[in-house]
Amino acid sequence: MESRLKQLEILELTRSEAADAAAVLGRGMRDNPLHVRAFGANPDRREAALTRMFEALLRQYMSKGEILGAFSSGTLMGVCGMVEPERCQLTTTEKLRLLPAIVAGSGLGGTVRVLSWTVAWSGQDPKEAHWHLGPVAIERHLQGKGVGSELLREFCSRMDASHSMAYLETDKRENVPFYERFGFQVAAEQQVLGVPNWFMTRSVGK
Repeated sequence: MESRLKQLEILELTRSEAADAAAVLGRGMRDNPLHVRAFGANPDRREAALTRMFEALLRQYMSKGEILGAFSSGTLMGVCGMVEPERCQLTTTEKLRLLPAIVAGSGLGGTVRVLSWTVAWSGQDPKEAHWHLGPVAIERHLQGKGVGSELLREFCSRMDASHSMAYLETDKRENVPFYERFGFQVAAEQQVLGVPNWFMTRSVGK
């Protein structure tokens, strides 16, 4: 078993750290099945497209919730977004602000696929008030060393303290049992761009 990182510190990120957080997300989620389908086979282009998209998205999310960062010796290792109830669905204005970053990073074809993906995800969003977990990613070379678990513990602690329901989406089958360890349950499954996706909820006071 890989050794776990020591002395992790979970902090709320600021807008000045959005670019660094987006870079971690781009590297950490580069090879997700849905991202391969949306952005193509070239890993460098996927990483660049994701980083550009996530930087624009995080700047919006920071006004609607919190972005948590896991640090070790001052270095950002992982990122966990959390958006307030009734604010996770992007408004038309917010979508228009994101569009240039998506087009610049992925071209017209990739943009069409991203829009199809987001429509599918929006259709699964619970009607009950909930905190939306995501995006969540750890640096590729540090995955499996406990960074994600520390971020999830902090997130779940906040949910329990506020007696809040939580919700997430994932396109990685191996993530399902990981999130189940923190009280999430699969609420639905759906193919998105031909890729299996799981939609999970965590009940109030779980």
